[in-house]
Amino acid sequence: MRLFVYGTLKTGCCNYERHCSMAAHMQKAWLWGRIYHLDRDEGYPMVEISPAAILARGTREPALDALQVCEPGSLDKPAGDWDLIEGELMLFERPERDIPLIDLLEEFHAEESDLYARVLTTVRTVAGAQTAWTYIREREHDGRRLRPDNTGTVCWRPADFIS
Repeated sequence: MRLFVYGTLKTGCCNYERHCSMAAHMQKAWLWGRIYHLDRDEGYPMVEISPAAILARGTREPALDALQVCEPGSLDKPAGDWDLIEGELMLFERPERDIPLIDLLEEFHAEESDLYARVLTTVRTVAGAQTAWTYIREREHDGRRLRPDNTGTVCWRPADFIS
C-alpha cells in the first residue's frame, strides 16, 4: 500500500519512528492541495485536495483498500487556488498490520465526522504519476495556510524547525 505523508509521519518527525519506520521503501513525492498549520491541534498540519482528485475513499479494511486499482489522474495543476505540496511516498508491504495504527493516529474510522479522511489520489514522483493513499481534512478548521517557498512548493516542518 502506497501512502503519501506530508506532516508528522515524515522521516525525522515525531510520529515517524512508531508508525512509518517499517515502510519498505520511501521517496520524495508531491501532490496538488492546500496545507494548513493547525495551532489549535498542537501544531499539526492538514491538507485539503480538490474533490475531483479523490479516486477512492478508505474503508475499515486497509488490506482491501490496498488492492484498489485506479489509473493515476492528471499531474496538471487543478483549476483553483492549489499549491504543490512536498511529502514522502511510503510503501507498506503489510497494510493489514501497519495502516490501522496510522488510521488510529489520524482518528480515521471510515466515517464522515472523523478528524481526517483517508483517500486515494494522484501524486507526482520522479518516475511520474502514481496513486497513493493520504489523509486529508474535510471539515471546518482555523488553520494558518502555508505558502510556497522559492522553489514553488510547500513543505511542512515541525515548529522547532520553522524559522
